[in-house]
Formats: sequence, C-alpha cells, structure tokens
Amino acid sequence: MESIKSTPLIGMIKRPLFPTILVTSIALVGSYFRKQPEEGSVDFTIDPIFDVPRPPVTLTYSQTNNIICMVLMTATGLLAVVLGARDARRSRTLLPLILPLSGAMIAFPETFIDVLGCIYYPWTEKNASFHLIGREMPPWIPIWFGYGSLMQIQLELLHKKTATKNLWWFLGLMMGSDLIIEEILLPMGVYHYYGNQPLIVLNMFPWWWMATNSVGVFLATALAYRFRRTLVGWKVLAVFFLTPMSVGGVYGFIAFPAWVAVNGAWGWLVTQLLGLLTMCFGFALFCIILQLVLERDPFEMKGTGNYGDEEVSAESERDTYCD
Repeated sequence: MESIKSTPLIGMIKRPLFPTILVTSIALVGSYFRKQPEEGSVDFTIDPIFDVPRPPVTLTYSQTNNIICMVLMTATGLLAVVLGARDARRSRTLLPLILPLSGAMIAFPETFIDVLGCIYYPWTEKNASFHLIGREMPPWIPIWFGYGSLMQIQLELLHKKTATKNLWWFLGLMMGSDLIIEEILLPMGVYHYYGNQPLIVLNMFPWWWMATNSVGVFLATALAYRFRRTLVGWKVLAVFFLTPMSVGGVYGFIAFPAWVAVNGAWGWLVTQLLGLLTMCFGFALFCIILQLVLERDPFEMKGTGNYGDEEVSAESERDTYCD
C-alpha cells in the first residue's frame, strides 16, 4: 500500500475544510437569530430531582400524520431494498440486499439516543413496539429503511471505486437530506426535540444531529464494504448487528458535547459552541473513516482507495458489480 502523502494546510482549506467551516459558520450565525427555549416552558422544564429536561408528555398525538410519514419512509426504504436485490444479483453477494434492511435495526440504539439527545415521540404507550430504559419506541422501525436508501447508494459508490471527492459530496447529500426530511416531519408533530438544543437554524431541527446521523450510517456502510469478502454466506447476517453498533458508536464518539448542551441550562454561546464541537468531531471522524477504514487520504480528492486492490483490481470489481 502506498504511503499517504501529507497535504499542505492551504490545500486542505481549499478542499473539504472550506465547506466545513462554511457550514459551521452558517449554523452559528443562523442560531443567533433563534431564541433559546425559556426554562419552565414545555420544551425546557428541568426536573427538580434528576436535574435534566423533562419530556413534553402533554404533546398531542396525530395518527394521520404518523401513518403518512411511516408509509412514505417505508416506501423509500423498500425502494432501496429493491435496488439492493438488483445489485445482489449483479454482484452475486447478499450484502447489497442485507445492508439496506439493516437500517431498521437503528431503532434499538435510537432509544438510548433519544434519552440523551432529548427526543420525544407523542405516541400512546399501549401501541409501542418495545420499551427500553423507561422509553417506548413507537412502531417506527420501518422508517429507518429511509436510511437504507443512502446506505445502498454509498455501497454502490464504493464498489465503483468513486473518487474521494464524491464521498465528500455524498456526505453533504446525506446531511442535506436529513435537514430537509426532518424540517418536514417535525411540524407534523410525529416527534419532537426538547431540552436546550443547540444550532436550531431554520425552523425546528437542531443541525448538530446532521453530523451524528450521517456519519453513523456512513461508518456502517464503510465497514460493510471493508469486510465484504468476509461477509459472505450466512456471515452477511452480521450486518444486522454492524449497523446499529456503528450508529451507536458514532454517537458515543462525537455527540457528548451536544448532549451536555441539551441537558443543561447553558447560555447561548456555550450551547452553540458545544453543538459546533459535535459537528467538528463529526467531520474529523469522517476523515478518520476515510483513512483507516477505506484507506483513502481524506484530502486527496482524486483518490479511490487501496483496500482490496491486492486481491481484486478496481476494474474487475466494477465489472463484477455492474452490468
């Protein structure tokens, strides 16, 4: 494997670091014009015993909106499964089919993430899918298939040995998709962010979640691709554990600053800086994944990665994966 060349600082700024700084600057400036939640309000009531925000249990439940969201997101995920089945036939491996299906397993670490990140689902308890650590997870497991569509696209990009530049663009696509979808779902009342959320820039969605959600899914797919020659036959079922563990691991690695902000009565500046720190950790972790998992220099935009080239050439893998 060729050694990864160091990149000058100016070149780094001209490449991915510039849009990174731009995004964080927009988030900081935009949040300046948003009022922080008032302590004692529905969104930010500190429990006198546990000293953390209370969930807004008085929010109303909309059955119609929940059904609409579940149907649309499930349809999106099923499309990814269909495309994955097509790619499984082409590549003669089950990984492209199992990977988007594994997106549904994110519902399990989501329960822990919801407690620490202060998300509440106004769902009737008797209709919950399961309970963990005092929280119910509503029948939203199919909605995570929506992330399966992004995982399927990423896997195809990696199989085709796309340039690193395109993976940076894909990260932007994942973050932008998360922003758009959540800004649509949140006004519908199907779930709600509470607590002292940093980086609420546009309407209701805290931007720090874009980094955790996107990088978590990216890591799961990158690991599945890295070990694609191992994940064959019955071993491919390990992906059902790989995906939720990757997402949970990313949250544990980068979300701590934002969790501190969300669960505390901090001032505006400290709150936003903690949210920005989580976003910066997210971009740093993305670079680590590119280098350690995919063996790419994060700032070599034309690079295609070296892993697996000693076994199968990039050209032959493209021929195997595509018609």
